[in-house]
Amino acid sequence: MASASDDVSVVSRLRDVFRREPMLLVTCSYLFVSVVGLWDLYWFYRGFDIPILEFLQSSDYFVAGLRRPAYAGLLAWTLLVAALSIWPQRWRMRHPERAARLDGRWWFRVAFPRRGDWWAYFGLHPETMATLTALAVMAMLLFHHGGSRALSIRAGGGNPVQVEGSRGSIDGDWRMLGTSSAYVFLWEPAQQRALVLPVESIAGIQPGGGIPAAAGEGGATPSSPAGDQGR
Repeated sequence: MASASDDVSVVSRLRDVFRREPMLLVTCSYLFVSVVGLWDLYWFYRGFDIPILEFLQSSDYFVAGLRRPAYAGLLAWTLLVAALSIWPQRWRMRHPERAARLDGRWWFRVAFPRRGDWWAYFGLHPETMATLTALAVMAMLLFHHGGSRALSIRAGGGNPVQVEGSRGSIDGDWRMLGTSSAYVFLWEPAQQRALVLPVESIAGIQPGGGIPAAAGEGGATPSSPAGDQGR
């Protein structure tokens, strides 16, 4: 039978490595936040039929997670939830005799599952299971949040902007979706269409109400690779 010293989770081993190499912890945290940012961007722009990954430059992949401070908070939340969720197992290890006396009560087994309870840890170490569960919940929250934001903007919410192109005003009641290093992403709720403009083609963006679309009037509307995808 393996001793307690041999029952070490992957999470604990990684933690020991990070203690020896603090810069590795910084690098992995940065990569984690970047991946979280890309995941959130993908599901948000998918609501507008914009293949966002095709419009990102190399530099955008590295700063995707830095555009919203909430991603760093999600990292802290993941670590906190993982730490709290393994507290019952740590309590068992510190109070084995008391845990043995209470094991006959169903409520105790539910709140303080044993290491070998398959229904609680599915054969994984408690620390590993807690970390994976926290990551899965975080991914689902980002998926839900990105989808909710997209639905709100499609329905007319979001930040209205007036866009000045190199050839004049771009007619329409536009909403700002976001930007990358090379493109600006817009949405018009009335016609349910997306517009992707190169940064160099934009003379200015003014917050506030857009210009109502009117056929035959002087504004020019540049074509875009994603212009028809939101229809």
